[in-house]
Amino acid sequence: MNKRKVYAVALTYEVPSEEKDKAEKVLMAFDILVQKLKACEDHLDLIYTPFKSNSNITPEQIYKVRAALRRYRDKVVDNFNLFKRIAFRCFVMMQPFASDTQIIKFNKSFVLAIGDIEKQVNRFVDLFSNLDEKDFAAIVVKSIENIKKETAQLTQIIEDRIKAYIESNILAVNWVDSVSNDLQEKVEKRVPLTIRLVEERENGNNQA
Repeated sequence: MNKRKVYAVALTYEVPSEEKDKAEKVLMAFDILVQKLKACEDHLDLIYTPFKSNSNITPEQIYKVRAALRRYRDKVVDNFNLFKRIAFRCFVMMQPFASDTQIIKFNKSFVLAIGDIEKQVNRFVDLFSNLDEKDFAAIVVKSIENIKKETAQLTQIIEDRIKAYIESNILAVNWVDSVSNDLQEKVEKRVPLTIRLVEERENGNNQA
């Protein structure tokens, strides 16, 4: 009986340096987007935190600070408008990779997530036209939680899907690369000790 040997052929594709440069810029753009999204959430917390701990704020108390509340609302709008502009820039920067079917799926999820955030923010803004609502504070808290839920989903899409895919499939970053920076300092500290041990051994051999 003749035995056939089956050989696995590894096919490799060298990603052009220009494409890698674009991928690195995309990652930086998404990092900026996530940072801006965090800034939007931090601003929301200016009301969320006190309202969450005291949801029984009366309409009279709300009325006294109505001007500050509307300035806060306007800043929320400004923050998310800037966020959307950065998000659009990220989407445009992803287009050179749109021939990849996986990237197409990511882009669709990304756009839908942005739309979901926009819907929740618009609902939040609409609440400020009824400052005399009896349960205004509790309603605002719930609305902010809805926004946070959507922003968390978008962050997950960016970090766990888009960025992870670009790093592993375009930049070919593996787990060794991801921990190398953390280990580098430890390695640098251990190298002199290793050299010293080698030198001591050589000196010992020479003396012998």
